[in-house]
Amino acid sequence: MSDQEAIDRLFERWKRAVAERDIETICNLVTEDAEFWTHGQPALTGRDAIRAALSSFWALAHHRQEFTRHELVVSGDLAFARGLEHNQIRMLSGGQERLVVQRAFMVMRRDSDGEWRFSRGMTNLPPQEQPAITTG
Repeated sequence: MSDQEAIDRLFERWKRAVAERDIETICNLVTEDAEFWTHGQPALTGRDAIRAALSSFWALAHHRQEFTRHELVVSGDLAFARGLEHNQIRMLSGGQERLVVQRAFMVMRRDSDGEWRFSRGMTNLPPQEQPAITTG
């Protein structure tokens, strides 16, 4: 399997684990020293922090996630991808499902066992649409 195919498989496994609310699989898909930065939140560092954050979040909401990749670069045992993350979130307490689209940048690393894992990630909300300024 090529590196690109292995990374595509990593993304698919992540998406499936999120849909199944499978925290242990997600923790296995990240490196032990993984760090994720999410818009307006403190950094999540390490598997235990990711496990705790997902447990807390999934106690409150259903969540599905898709990723539209705009770029993938692989160099040796490191790779990065950037694109848009589409998060469909519905609170367990009720209400409408909402879609949160954010820009995402991920670094993947091939671990010593030969498996690609997410190592670093950053997401942020795109700029708000601003009305055009007209001059009189």
